Amino acid sequence: MGFLLKIALFGLALYGVYRTFRHWKGLFDRFTGNDLPQRPPPPPPAPVPPEAPPAPSRKPVVIEDTVQCAGCGAYIPTTAEKCGQCGRPRP
Repeated sequence: MGFLLKIALFGLALYGVYRTFRHWKGLFDRFTGNDLPQRPPPPPPAPVPPEAPPAPSRKPVVIEDTVQCAGCGAYIPTTAEKCGQCGRPRP
């Protein structure tokens, strides 16, 4: 017989032994009740986070009185001393 044929038959014999062992072990486990897969215990419930403080509300929008600059026509707040565009003092 050829060497490769001997290796193939040896592998086939090992496979047969393995499958036979698995079959009989499965029957034994089914008979004894060990065939159920072991489940890990369920994880503990997540802790409830404490009440979070309310989200800060938006800052109130400040509306300023404005006046028109005599030099460039830009609107500047009444609290400004001079125009930011042309540099003239406030009228």
